[in-house]
Amino acid sequence: MKKLLALLGASLLISTALFAAKSDILISAKEAKIYLDNPNKYPNVVFVSGDSEDSFPTGHIPGSVVMGAHHLHHSDITGHMHCAPLYQCIKDAEHHIGEKGIDNNTLVIAYDDFRGPNATGVYHFFKVYGHDNVKILNGGRAAMEAAGVKMEKGPEKKRKAKHYHINPKHVDYSIVADKYEVLKASNDITETVEKKGDKRKSKYVIIDARAMNEIIGDRKLDNVARGGHIPGASFIEWKQVTDFKNKLSFPNDLSEVRNKLEKLGITKDKTVYAYCHVGTGRGSYFYAVLKLLGYKHVKVYTGSWDEWGNDQNLPIRK
Repeated sequence: MKKLLALLGASLLISTALFAAKSDILISAKEAKIYLDNPNKYPNVVFVSGDSEDSFPTGHIPGSVVMGAHHLHHSDITGHMHCAPLYQCIKDAEHHIGEKGIDNNTLVIAYDDFRGPNATGVYHFFKVYGHDNVKILNGGRAAMEAAGVKMEKGPEKKRKAKHYHINPKHVDYSIVADKYEVLKASNDITETVEKKGDKRKSKYVIIDARAMNEIIGDRKLDNVARGGHIPGASFIEWKQVTDFKNKLSFPNDLSEVRNKLEKLGITKDKTVYAYCHVGTGRGSYFYAVLKLLGYKHVKVYTGSWDEWGNDQNLPIRK
């Protein structure tokens, strides 16, 4: 009986923690619609689309602005990150955020079509710069349409620019990583495999969230010099998580995902690095997934393959 009560207690604690994580990270279409329907009551709420600037005019949540997730990542044509591990230098980020009519007190609701990566890119971008008043709209446009919201077409309607300040002391470096930190983790994983025969015994995990044709080097994006993946990475494409059937960015029940991660040795005691091509997207998607599951030590490698693939000094595998 004591064991049963202990198990029930542990299960309740996990459920409570997951509920708290969801309410802190996600917002439902029903909840988001309240803000949309009452702009006078909630004047400082901005819906931000993480989808591309090209797709935005074809349909978006009324009154929203666009901050295409892939364009939040700033590097030069060689993949060099000028303010790594930040996505953008602080002054650039301040200007970009402020010109969208967002100030430090704005509630930002990040969304995309429904899949999740682009919305999480916007979410993680804001979290890095210390803006905690940001949520991901679970189900994005699809969920809002199902809730009765008619999408708006046409270009972005410019909002009045606001002053946005990023306090360097509030920048959250604990959720981002540069190439040197990831290289250290990669070396530890490969050395663990050599010594112990199992990378799951390393204290680090590197998640590659890209498609297999990118991982094996058959497909290269943005003219990156080299194709392949970071040595020691674990492969979990983001599509294995998104709830395509119900058009939700994150399934309501993440237990299957948790079990899959744990079988791969991606456990809560590890420091986890997630990456994709540019970080804001498939990499940030796994940041959100792991946070929803209660993982504490999760970082996005912001340079991702755009940086790693262009640096001839860094090791790759195909």
